[in-house]
Amino acid sequence: MEPYRTSGTVDEAALKEIIGIFVPVWYRRLTRTFCAVSLLLVLVFAFAAKKPLFAVLFLAFAAQFACYPALLRRRHFKLAIARLNEQAGSTSFRQESFFNVDGLAVHNPDTGGSILLRYDSFAAVRESKHYFTLLTEGQQYTLIFKDCLTDEQLHSFLPDLKQHCPKLRIRR
Repeated sequence: MEPYRTSGTVDEAALKEIIGIFVPVWYRRLTRTFCAVSLLLVLVFAFAAKKPLFAVLFLAFAAQFACYPALLRRRHFKLAIARLNEQAGSTSFRQESFFNVDGLAVHNPDTGGSILLRYDSFAAVRESKHYFTLLTEGQQYTLIFKDCLTDEQLHSFLPDLKQHCPKLRIRR
């Protein structure tokens, strides 16, 4: 996987684009299901059972449950910005990354820091408009900048990564 060498800036705009990876797909499905059931119960209690208090109660539960994924994304965004401020002293930093035999090597040219994320530590990957976001089991993330990849590399990236990481979940 050596040809997948990218570099770019991680900033607030990048974080806003990728922050959805922190809300699992199962939770979003659960939210939709719970909201649908709650709204059905609202209709039943409001019109069939003529119990408006229960209808309002289920409506409040549905609203609170529906808002929680957005609140979770917002919390992770604020946490990511706070971590950037602590580590880099600003809300952005440069990142260079490339794949080698052992995993993904990530380098910060501003601080000189480097880390190797092993293939077996990757839990999920999500593709967005400008990035592939890799998430580890420990909720660390790193970005692969799509504008640094050729069209051929863009099409082969996920299958190649899946080959190295059989347990990897691909989130859409």
